[in-house]
Amino acid sequence: MTHIAFYNCTYITDVVFVVDKSASLSAEDFSGAIDFIYNVTKFITVGSTATQFSVVTFSSDITERFDLNDYSTNATILNAISGLKSITPSGSTYTYDALTFVRTSSFLSSKGSRSNADKTVIILTDGQSVNYPRTAAEADLLKTNLGAEVFSIGIGSAISASNVELLSMSSDPDSYYSHHVESYVDLCSLIPTVVPKIDPTVTPAAVPGCPTAAASTSPDDNTVVVAGVAAAAAVAGIGLTALIASLLEKKVRGLFGKNSKVDPYDSMTRQGTNRAIFDANALNDPSAREVPAPDV
Repeated sequence: MTHIAFYNCTYITDVVFVVDKSASLSAEDFSGAIDFIYNVTKFITVGSTATQFSVVTFSSDITERFDLNDYSTNATILNAISGLKSITPSGSTYTYDALTFVRTSSFLSSKGSRSNADKTVIILTDGQSVNYPRTAAEADLLKTNLGAEVFSIGIGSAISASNVELLSMSSDPDSYYSHHVESYVDLCSLIPTVVPKIDPTVTPAAVPGCPTAAASTSPDDNTVVVAGVAAAAAVAGIGLTALIASLLEKKVRGLFGKNSKVDPYDSMTRQGTNRAIFDANALNDPSAREVPAPDV
C-alpha cells in the first residue's frame, strides 16, 4: 500500500490583473472588466498572509493602479477596485509593455511581493496587441524568469478563443489557463472557474443576473484522478513523487493546495497532516479513483 501525506494548505498568492483599456473598449466594456475583478476578489481572503492583488491597466500607456501591498483587507481593496470605473478607455493595445512592467516592477518586494508567494498574472484584453512577437516573448519571460502562472482572457469577436497570441500568453495547458467570452457582460460566467484557480479552497456562488453565456474555459477532463495515477505508479514501480510532478504539476496543487507536499512514504504517525491512502490493488475499483480535496 502506498501512503501519501498532504501537509497543511496555505494559499499565499500575489495576483496582478493586467487590464486592457484601449480605445476599442467602450466605457461600459471597461466597467465590465472592473466588475469581473471585483467579483473575483470579493470571494478570496485578502491580506499579507493570504492573497494580495494589484491592478495594472494598459493601452498606449501603462499605469499601476495599486500595488500588491496597498490594501490588506477585502473592504479596502474592493472600494479601490470600484473606483477604477471612472477610467476612460483610450489609446492602442501595447500588451507587451504591460507585461514588461509587470515582470520588472509589479513583483518587487518594495511593491509587496513575497518570496514565498505564488505569482499569478491575469490578462484581460479584447484584441490583438500592436506587436505579437514582443507580447509572446514578454509573456514567456514572465513564466520562465519569474515562474508566474499566466491566465489570458479574451473578450469579443476581435480575439477568438483560438487566437495564437491569446494562447501564447497563457501558461500551459491552454485549456486550463486560457479563456474566452463573447462580450464583457459575459465575464461573470468565468467567476466559478477562475476563482478556484487562484484559491482552490473557495467555491464561489454564481453572480446574480449573470448571462448564461457559453464561455470557453478549461474542460471537465482537467479533473485529476489522483488515486488511479498513484496506484498505477505503485504497480509499475515508478517514483510517485516524480510521476505526479511531471504529469500533473499544477493540477495536483490545484486539487490539494498550492503548497501541498507529496510524501510517498509511510507517514501515518505524523501529527497534524492531511493524508490520502491509495491501495495499488484498488486500481480497477472506480470508487477508489476520485479523491476529494482534504480539509485544510
